[in-house]
Amino acid sequence: MVTMNPARDVAEADVLVSDGRIAAVGPDLDTPPATRLLDATGLHVLPGLIQGHVHLGQALFRGLAEDRELLAWLADRIWPLEAAHTEESAYWSGMLGAADCLLGGTTTIQEIGLVRGMEGVFRAIRDGGLRAVAGKCLMDTGERVPPGLLEEPGAALAETQAFHSAWEGAAGGRITTAVCPRFILSCSDALWEGAAGLAGSLGIPVHTHLLESPAEEEAVRASRGMSQMEYLDRAGILDTDLRIAHGVWFGEPAASVLGGRPLKVVHCPSANLKLGSGIADLVYLRSLPNLAVGIGCDGAPCNNDLDILEEMRLAALLQAYKQGPGRMPAESILELATVEGARAVGLEHEVGSLEPGKAGDILVLDLNRPATFGPGPVSVYDRVVYAAARDAVRWVVVDGEILVESGAFRHVDREAVMRRAAEELASLRERARLD
Repeated sequence: MVTMNPARDVAEADVLVSDGRIAAVGPDLDTPPATRLLDATGLHVLPGLIQGHVHLGQALFRGLAEDRELLAWLADRIWPLEAAHTEESAYWSGMLGAADCLLGGTTTIQEIGLVRGMEGVFRAIRDGGLRAVAGKCLMDTGERVPPGLLEEPGAALAETQAFHSAWEGAAGGRITTAVCPRFILSCSDALWEGAAGLAGSLGIPVHTHLLESPAEEEAVRASRGMSQMEYLDRAGILDTDLRIAHGVWFGEPAASVLGGRPLKVVHCPSANLKLGSGIADLVYLRSLPNLAVGIGCDGAPCNNDLDILEEMRLAALLQAYKQGPGRMPAESILELATVEGARAVGLEHEVGSLEPGKAGDILVLDLNRPATFGPGPVSVYDRVVYAAARDAVRWVVVDGEILVESGAFRHVDREAVMRRAAEELASLRERARLD
């Protein structure tokens, strides 16, 4: 058991899940009659992994937006494709993305949503079996944004509130909601101020993209006359429960504006590299006591997969390059996808460690293979972070329900998902009218 509990206990033990929650962790546990037993002898049991920033609605777009920097990537490809979504295409994109996440050991996501088709994404989260914080993406302005993605602020916020009413606590409590303005350049003053007000009145978080690329900061300064952090401070967003994706360029000036207020930052190393945005300084971010830092894969078209095990390895290697070996050890990297990642999505009392009372979200890895060889004194954290891959995943459990067993789904027809996703993509591309 790699518990990730406060003592970071790693020991041979059992875990008992009852009514969807962890009832006990320890050696030789007594089990009630009719309990299903999973024999994990010789395997490694971890908390289900957490992705703090994901775009399930982009799962259909894998490989369709290559070789572009952030702003061109959005305007040339992503926005036109998102504008062509229907509820049905969004649903099958969500199911495809959920499959990608679960097969790699992810059990919890923070999803930033779509402008159009968000009902389909919520349904996919429910049917796919993930735990999620999710909300409708908000946009009402921006250069080269398709008209189909521009909404009147009042209507967009009203729909966000309607989704909250319909989905907060849904799927047995697996789904909670958020307010999700896309980023500063796509939202007007009125929309940002309305987002802050709605988040405050509903008591839910704000999830957005921030400080991702130098070009983004330059564009905000040119259009708003101030930095991104100064702008969000003026709009009241820094006083909400704010979760930002990327934070590549979060440094002393941004920390000064934040002024000690809490902030949750989600590191997306593959996307940051693929779009040429830069390498976030995790050592610096984690040194700030008011910050919680998580990790995520972002979307399929800026990463090409949603494999959180691969993302952890990349994050560790990049920090070794940026800060020097040993400054961000493997145990700290695993924290980003477990106990600290839970803080970054506001679910630290529910997930992130194997402790009694928490949700029964569990990942079982088989590290008994040449690629992950390392018995005896080799750190389990090093084996997981630097060597484990999808093929090591034996079981994935959410709320005590086995969703993945030996690489196969128990609750979803994977071939049907692939077939329907391909059909919806063909129709979506015709609607988008891209080359």
